Amino acid sequence: MISIVAVSGYKNSGKTTLCKKLLAELQKMDIKTGYIKRTAEEAILKTNKTTDTGSVTDMGIGTLLWGNDGLRYEAPADENTTPQSIAAKYFPDAELLILEGGKNINLPKIWVRSNGEDIPDYPGIFLIYDRYADITDGNTFSEGHEADLAKKLSELVRGKAYRSSKVYIGDRPLPMKDFVSDFIRGGILGMIESLKGGSDPEADVRIYIDGNVKNKK
Repeated sequence: MISIVAVSGYKNSGKTTLCKKLLAELQKMDIKTGYIKRTAEEAILKTNKTTDTGSVTDMGIGTLLWGNDGLRYEAPADENTTPQSIAAKYFPDAELLILEGGKNINLPKIWVRSNGEDIPDYPGIFLIYDRYADITDGNTFSEGHEADLAKKLSELVRGKAYRSSKVYIGDRPLPMKDFVSDFIRGGILGMIESLKGGSDPEADVRIYIDGNVKNKK
């Protein structure tokens, strides 16, 4: 299951800036991460019936605009639209999903504190980011300690230690929990160590299917 964490705060508190820094740090850790921005404004850009995609979206059908610069998918939201349903549909391979905003949504939450404000009573706040704080402790992080905050988030999907093995499908790492990674590592190394000359504690294993390398490590 994908871990979802909201980065919430009042307007102009620095949520977007923090999200970008966290996403960059998580990328360095090779954690596959998705990003959603929650807004009170309208999200569908073309809702009028004079456009091709707009006329279909107005029918309640999801549409995808394929342009020279990329893709944009639009779909009407309903009562079944939740962070979990969005994660499952659009980020099936992600380990961690960062949702900017959503202070009223019941999710684990990093509160981006404005200067001098009290911490509000919104659901799920478990970490504080305070650009004006003098110190960083276990639950409060100041500016310049975004890497430490990202490491804290990584523990939600990795535990307190990095995985002991990785499985790749082509060039894409397969998301795995720590216990699955440890199980794979132990099984493969156990078999390798039984072979002559197989005592090295680290191995690069490649599985060939139809002559192509499909998995490694």
